[in-house]
Amino acid sequence: MSETILYTSDLIEIGVFTIRPDEPGFLQLGFVDSPIIVFPKNSIWIQHEGSSPFVADPTLVNFYNQGQTYQRFAINQTGDFCHWFSMENSLLAEVVAKEQQHFSRENMPCPASVFLDHLRILNHLSATNQVNALWVEEQVLNLFDTLLSQPVEQDQTFSKKQQRHRLLIERVKESLHEDLSVNLSLQQLAKRHNTSPYHLSRVFKTINGEGINHYRKQQRLRHLLLELQIQPNNLVDVSFDYGFASHSHMSASFKQLFGMTPSNCLRQLNIQ
Repeated sequence: MSETILYTSDLIEIGVFTIRPDEPGFLQLGFVDSPIIVFPKNSIWIQHEGSSPFVADPTLVNFYNQGQTYQRFAINQTGDFCHWFSMENSLLAEVVAKEQQHFSRENMPCPASVFLDHLRILNHLSATNQVNALWVEEQVLNLFDTLLSQPVEQDQTFSKKQQRHRLLIERVKESLHEDLSVNLSLQQLAKRHNTSPYHLSRVFKTINGEGINHYRKQQRLRHLLLELQIQPNNLVDVSFDYGFASHSHMSASFKQLFGMTPSNCLRQLNIQ
């Protein structure tokens, strides 16, 4: 297990956390000292105390309140790898527009623009010996403001049928994350989860707001971008590693999601 503070000031703090599934602390109950927003880089199960488990992945942002307890469960051998952002209490209270620093949700979709913005911050911290504190603090404040300005689902109570559907969708996500390079079909997924292709497709889109193929493509592209930051000259091989039929297919999909080619995106991520 490793946790490192990447940046700290009077207003914000940024850190990175990793733990492997074979480490003793992986299944232990986690505890959060102060409110944080977490950007997962791998895919794992997370269960907040008193709530249903969900698959935390790079298309989500997770929210933890002070004193929050939670538990994690592995999907594959990559374990838990995430970056977290925290904000000074009075500033956070102003951002959430409440007297107490309290998040009203466990997670929410992470827009592609926010995903890129948080990577720009992390790259700036790792690529320079002289951090632009004003730029970093403004960017983090913008991240919080963008995410917390999104409406919260008011009715958080679900019928037993809705709960079954939500658990089905999370288990389908787990199946996809076991190996994103595998091109599972709708028929294979439905058979694995003892349901019909029609029912699975309809329920997934109703609950998740997007189809299964679109969800898998988003996962592949975000994982691919994270890997390209480590090995930027291996674009073709990485494309095949994440199940794309060709480099051109991947590049077109990448541009559709992020609004630019992979090469342009890598260049922009290192510009402040």
